[in-house]
Formats: sequence, structure tokens, C-alpha cells
Amino acid sequence: MALAAAVSTGHTAALDQSIRLAVYAHSSPALTAAFRFLTLFGETGVLIGLSVAATAVLAALRWKQAALWFAVSMLGAYALDMALKNSFHRPRPPSPSSRRLCRTPSASPAARAVLGVLVRHAGPADCTPPAAPRARIALWSGAGLLAFAIGCSRIYLGVHYPTDVLAGFAAGVVWLGALAVFLREC
Repeated sequence: MALAAAVSTGHTAALDQSIRLAVYAHSSPALTAAFRFLTLFGETGVLIGLSVAATAVLAALRWKQAALWFAVSMLGAYALDMALKNSFHRPRPPSPSSRRLCRTPSASPAARAVLGVLVRHAGPADCTPPAAPRARIALWSGAGLLAFAIGCSRIYLGVHYPTDVLAGFAAGVVWLGALAVFLREC
């Protein structure tokens, strides 16, 4: 709530601008190409395709509860993402130079790209398929790094303000926490 209030009143403008200028100062063609590729994993169409495929795989493996909760987590995250965007109506950041690095549609990567992997491990054994502790650590670490990298790509490419990415991370954590609590009750 504090971040939302700070953004709404313009108190984050200087922070956003200083981070964006620092990031743009280190831009290069190779880095731009890498981040354009990476940001695709947070695109709405890619996430929908991967979500449908993951749900189908979980169902085919007869992990029906995991398939159901994966679908619920992704749909809920999408609804949360849209609700937050419609509530704030924050415009895209202006390019600090005469060129914009990229203009991609947003998909709130922290709120959605990682949820499927994480929610799979949130509930009791009868709600989620089994996984070894090392596999869980690897999945959580990989999912967290992917979300962080996608968020960084959105800042680098000029698609989101840094505080918007931070808010997306916070929304993802809140949604994940709510799902974890709910799944523990099932």
C-alpha cells in the first residue's frame, strides 16, 4: 500500500528516473537483444500458451489437483494483474532519449511467470505431485531468477518504471502467499 501511495503522489518519480538513466547508460546492442528475447517469457501470449501446455501435461500425468490449482493460480494472477493496471492507469515511461528500446505489452511477469512452478509446491502432498527437496529448491530458485530477469528486462527495455516492476513482484508474492495458505487448507 505504501508503494501504491508513493507512486500515486509522484514520490517515486526521482527514484524511477535515476534507475532508468543508470540502466540506459549501460545499454548495448547485445544486451538489448538478450533482454528482448528474455522479455518474451513474460508476454501474455507466451504465458497463456505455456499455461495451457503445463495444465495439459499435469492433467496427462494424472496430477489433476495440481493441474486445477495451476490453472486457478494463473487465471487469478491474470485477474489481479488486470485489476491493478485498471486501478492505476499509469502510462508507460517516456524514453530518456530519442529512441525507445522496446514497446511490448505487459504481462506482469512476477505475478504470473513463476506462479505455476511455485504453487505446485505450496500445498500438501495430496494437492501437488511429489518432488525431492533439491528439485524444489532448484525450481524455486530458477523461477525466482526468471521472474527477476524478466522484470529487469522490462526496465531495461523501457516498458515499465522500476517501481511498477517492484509492485508486480509484491503482487506476485501476495498472490502466491494467498494461494499457499488456501492450498494448505485443502
